[in-house]
Amino acid sequence: MDIRNILDIIAENSPEVKENKEYLGEMEVMSLDQFLKKSGVEPPQSEDEKVEEDVEEASSSDVDMGEWIKKFAENEDQNFHSENIVLIAQLVGSPEDVKKAKHVLAQHMKIGFLDEELLNIRQELNKRLWPKVIKKHEAWKKSLDKKDSKADAKELEEEKLGGTFATPLSDKDAAEYFDRIISKKKEKRDKYKMPYVHRSNVVPIVGDDGRSYDMSKLMAQITERPKKILKQNEKMQHSDGSVSEFFNVGLPALRGLAVDEDKGEFVVINTCPGAGECKIYCYALKGGYVQWKAVSMSQSRLLNWLYNDPDGFMAQLDSEISALAAKAKKKKKKAKIVIRWHDAGDFFSPQYLEKAYALASRHPDVDFYAYTKIASVAQAERPDNFKINFSMGALSSEEKHIDFTRTKNSRVVPTSMFNDLIQKEGNKLIKDSKGRMQFKSEQDLDTFKQRLAAKYSVDPKSILTYDEMMETPPSDEKNKYNVIVVPGDGDDSANRLDVLNTFLLFH
Repeated sequence: MDIRNILDIIAENSPEVKENKEYLGEMEVMSLDQFLKKSGVEPPQSEDEKVEEDVEEASSSDVDMGEWIKKFAENEDQNFHSENIVLIAQLVGSPEDVKKAKHVLAQHMKIGFLDEELLNIRQELNKRLWPKVIKKHEAWKKSLDKKDSKADAKELEEEKLGGTFATPLSDKDAAEYFDRIISKKKEKRDKYKMPYVHRSNVVPIVGDDGRSYDMSKLMAQITERPKKILKQNEKMQHSDGSVSEFFNVGLPALRGLAVDEDKGEFVVINTCPGAGECKIYCYALKGGYVQWKAVSMSQSRLLNWLYNDPDGFMAQLDSEISALAAKAKKKKKKAKIVIRWHDAGDFFSPQYLEKAYALASRHPDVDFYAYTKIASVAQAERPDNFKINFSMGALSSEEKHIDFTRTKNSRVVPTSMFNDLIQKEGNKLIKDSKGRMQFKSEQDLDTFKQRLAAKYSVDPKSILTYDEMMETPPSDEKNKYNVIVVPGDGDDSANRLDVLNTFLLFH
């Protein structure tokens, strides 16, 4: 028994005290705690009080959450200790989550282990909150990324679209860049560090002196809200007679030019934060994406709208999808609306991704899919009607977190694996009626499938050509097939849960 309890009992119940009250006179009878407190001395802590103090110290809000997330998230063997569960709850949970986590930690520190009930509470908190921590980790990682700051540009996190990193572009820096565009003397770094701006969108803002620029004219063009967001890509006929109608949401690739409409200044937004070697061969920096000024301006306007007014952007997209879905239901032939999120760009903001998933949840009869080079996006929980494909060519720091035997993905197959098996006249490809390259024979195709199976550790029987896949009804079995796609084929494999690997053949 605690000595303080013994003294309390003596003070209150001692016969001597009771019988000699006259002798005691005005003497004050008090417990040890009362005596120590009156004497200015803090009474010793009880075991429960000590545990409570230790809990508060272990879960101190003074912890550098950024550093903690980094060390914790990068240690894949890290156990979810009770102290960490409290930190997780404080970081991304509700007050009730924090209360539960602290209760678990208190019991752990008090008795040294957890019973089944407390372990279940800790496990439930971890399962529900850890994906949110991963998002925080990715945002924090990007804020420290110095790869894009060689030009002394500081990426700032903006409030408009949570998790977006936008670099202010001064009028002076913009003018110098526009000079290089007009003179056709871009620097090598411009392709990867600066947003693509079509020359024909710059020339009209040149001042009368031929040396200055009227930046307000370009800002007015970029801040104009588009009347439509979705652009139709193609229709895909299936073997069962149904039709998939594909539509795109497009943004600028790598870097996009937008306007901070509150401050009235240009900003450069990193739209592909996970991009690695793909920057070198990015198709969205070639062809029609850069040949036509209207395409360049359209993508800038969409990015600007999303950045400054994400709710307005999503409301417009919601309206367009609803109209397409209603129209598809009226058609005699069964039609499925499919939305490809990004024919260029990526989910560059956690809030952006959340809003995209919320939109998909409101349209369960519409299919959504996207490619990403961000590991946390590829592995995050999402609505059943939203397929994500991790795309090779990402930063190695992203690819190392991907298990390619489980994560739906697309990858470019080296030409050396099939160059000797396809039909050619000299160095010129012989193509089929659809303009696609062909294998010399069925035997050569089988040889190629064996090579793919050996290199990527898959069952050769699971490998289908795109045409074979289109003739195969979709299966409920996840990651059942691996599909060969050549230029000229469609994009259906990216929108099928039963396809794990999409093997891209570019010659």
